[in-house]
Amino acid sequence: MKKDTKKDTKKEIPQRRRTLLHIAHKAATQLGWDEDTRRDIQKTHTGHASCRDMSDTELAEWCWMLKDMGADIYVPNPAPRGGRDLTKPTTLQLAQIERLAFERGWKDGLDDGRLRGFVKHTAGVEDVRFASRKQATNIINGMRRWKRQAESAA
Repeated sequence: MKKDTKKDTKKEIPQRRRTLLHIAHKAATQLGWDEDTRRDIQKTHTGHASCRDMSDTELAEWCWMLKDMGADIYVPNPAPRGGRDLTKPTTLQLAQIERLAFERGWKDGLDDGRLRGFVKHTAGVEDVRFASRKQATNIINGMRRWKRQAESAA
C-alpha cells in the first residue's frame, strides 16, 4: 500500500513553520512577484533562495521584511529588535555602521549597495541585518580602518 507522502510531510513540519511559509509566499504574491523574482529578492536579503532553508527565526524576520515592503500580512511573531538576540547585531552596532556609511558618502545608509558589497566581502552575508554580532564588529572595524587609510592618503 502506497502512503500519501504529502500528508506525512505536512505532519513533520510544525504548524507555526507552515504558517510562516504560507505568509511568506502570500506576501510575495501580494507584492506582485513571480517565483523567480521572489527567490532572487529573498536570496539578496536573507542569503537563502528557498524559504525552507531558513531557520524559523530567519523566516519570521523575512516575513517582517515583506510586511515592511508593503505586503498586507499578519506575522504571528513579534517584530525583531536589534540587540535582543546574541546572534544579531545590536541597535548600537547598526547605528555605527550606518553612521560610517554616511561618512563614506553612501547616502542610502544600511540599504546602500556599496555597503552591501563591503558587508558581503567582510562578513560573507548579503545584508548587515543578517550578520552576527561578531561579524558586525568586524564590519565596523573594517570601515574604521578604511576611513583611517583614506584620511592618511589625503
